[in-house]
Amino acid sequence: MKKTFFNLCVVVGLILSTSCNKDDDGSDNNGASNELTVTIEGQVVTFDTVIVERDTFIFDGEQFTILNVTATVGTDASRTINFETEVGDLGTFSLYAFEYLINGEYFYDSGAFNSVVSVNNGSRLTATFTGTLTAFTAEGEESIMLENGIIDVNY
Repeated sequence: MKKTFFNLCVVVGLILSTSCNKDDDGSDNNGASNELTVTIEGQVVTFDTVIVERDTFIFDGEQFTILNVTATVGTDASRTINFETEVGDLGTFSLYAFEYLINGEYFYDSGAFNSVVSVNNGSRLTATFTGTLTAFTAEGEESIMLENGIIDVNY
């Protein structure tokens, strides 16, 4: 009887230790999508390669860490979103220097752009954004509309 009970415990233990879980791919994203999704001129675009670089500096005796975020569609550098934020900065207008590059043309925040950062804790960034970006070309001023923008990334 003891041997049967022991064998049963071993079998149950093996089953439990090899069962599947929600993180079978080995990634540790804690629920983050690790991408940026936005509707640009009516087309949903997923920027699935997001690189977050830290730039830490001291100013007036205080240490600051700026995150430089670059998002691309795969490895295609002709379509890129770039912006900055300070670690720990939450709320509205916490994304700075927001720009969208498409086919060599840069579109910048011209004052009609809104963002809300809800998580910015030094290892995860979650924010929403929407608004109009403007490019100044040889032909004049050109605008592009970004809607329903979401970024959720661990870094």
